[in-house]
Amino acid sequence: MTSVRSFVNVDRLRILPFVAPKVYSMRVVALASSLILLVRVISLSAADPGTERKPATARFVVYASEADTEIGSSLFRALYSNGKRERFDKAQTIEQAIESTADVLVLVLPTRDLPKLEKGTLESLKKRKIIGIGYGAAQLFGQLGLEINGGACAHGVQAPPSLTIVKSQLLGEPKHTEPLLVLRDQPVAEPDASKLDLFAVFLPPRGSKGSVVDVIARWTSDMNYAPIVRQGNCILIGIPAPATLWTPAYADLIRETCLALQDRKLEAYSTARWEVTKPGTYEFSLSPRGSTDVPFEKTFYFHFTETKGFRAKLEHKGSNSMMLLFTGEGESQDHWTRMDA
Repeated sequence: MTSVRSFVNVDRLRILPFVAPKVYSMRVVALASSLILLVRVISLSAADPGTERKPATARFVVYASEADTEIGSSLFRALYSNGKRERFDKAQTIEQAIESTADVLVLVLPTRDLPKLEKGTLESLKKRKIIGIGYGAAQLFGQLGLEINGGACAHGVQAPPSLTIVKSQLLGEPKHTEPLLVLRDQPVAEPDASKLDLFAVFLPPRGSKGSVVDVIARWTSDMNYAPIVRQGNCILIGIPAPATLWTPAYADLIRETCLALQDRKLEAYSTARWEVTKPGTYEFSLSPRGSTDVPFEKTFYFHFTETKGFRAKLEHKGSNSMMLLFTGEGESQDHWTRMDA
């Protein structure tokens, strides 16, 4: 059974331009300047002064595997508030992090292999504020049913990695509009994914997901991809580099983002709900792929509760570079049919 907002179950039709394959959830993709589609169918509590002092409550608890200690430990040196070191707890496991009384869980998961998590653990994570760093965090958010999941991400970025900060619900208007370099020592060539797996969520500025995903920063080289995003109580950061490599400006951004999530009221857990497409004929125009002003993709959502025949006919003009994808949602990519024109 598929469900309109279940990442594992929703079936989706998306039309995008065809250049090079990107990683998307179950959907359909194509590009054209014009086309026709016929379809049936998220404080330091200082103890009062006195002779007896209670221990200060940690704002953040950080989980990082033994292999990722450099990234995890460097966060302790990087995150300060007004020059004062924030109080952190350390966790040996994700389950131990959940048990912490800290406001925010910082999960360092740079590898693509996510630790196996029980259903009860996932349910507990839905009730916490989380900052996820690395592609493993994107996979985790996919298991939680969020749009900021691994299937919606594309790896790599033009070197040197640079961010453009945009207006967001979390941080408000950007303090600086000029590009922000991420790393102190900029790689000459593209970053090596085996050493530094940079990635971003595919979120065109004019796309439909803007209603549920709060974009904090986009790649300057391609504004359709956002490596720092928030959905509800969860923030995904697609730059799993040790803080010792960050530029001061990028450290300021991450510090501000973390503190803003800590200050933000905990939201009730929810996932996005999309309107199911009704049977009929749909006519629309798309911009060439890569546009940030006019949509260059179109998504249709379907909800199947039993085995059914499905037929979609795409008639297009104005472009010979079209991609049509019919896929299911979620990390498992239950179904994938792609047609190129």
